[in-house]
Amino acid sequence: MVVALVGASGRLGSAVNGILKRQHLVFEVDKEGGEYKSLQEIPFEYDIIVDCSCADQSVESTFDALENGIPVVIACTGHTEEQIKKIKECSKIVPVFLSYNMAIGAEVFKEAADLISQRFDSDVHIHEEHHAAKKDAPSGTALSLREVISKNNPKVEISSARGGDVIGNHEVSFFGKNEIIRLSHLAENRNAFAEGICKAAEYLRCCKPGFYDMSDLVEHFPIRSL
Repeated sequence: MVVALVGASGRLGSAVNGILKRQHLVFEVDKEGGEYKSLQEIPFEYDIIVDCSCADQSVESTFDALENGIPVVIACTGHTEEQIKKIKECSKIVPVFLSYNMAIGAEVFKEAADLISQRFDSDVHIHEEHHAAKKDAPSGTALSLREVISKNNPKVEISSARGGDVIGNHEVSFFGKNEIIRLSHLAENRNAFAEGICKAAEYLRCCKPGFYDMSDLVEHFPIRSL
């Protein structure tokens, strides 16, 4: 598989690059003169785009995928509603994979939170922690957790903390009468996300046009095979 990896020299992109290169040919796309090099300048055909850069650039990568008729995996956060709308429009023609947390365990964590919110009457608090350089708050993962839990329980609050070099920690507390349930997911390093991104790329190559996320990946493969 030939992969155009956008944001290859970033912290997440570097981790993805290291894993992809074990089995695939990777063309690294990074900023030149303050802007990302156009994928149209790549001198050979590629099979898929993986974008680990930023929300604005990921929209451009999706347009490039549309123009070339190939899949695109988007592994960044902070999209506006208008950007998501554009990406979803493209997904009607090419396969698009977007998830705000690409760690396999984070998806299972979200499924567990969904189940508890269905069975346990409680007030819910989501707390998330990330490194000081992360621009968006709350995190995309926290927002997606709230979206899932709110379908069963509207009493959901979110708090955020930014500091140091924390990779990504999320905790959901369910405050019931006389008892509390807590779930947590801690990313020990960026390989937790990078491995999920690489699995998503392999999965998406076999998909029809559509909008996919980690729930599709986890449902498609038995957990132990991931």
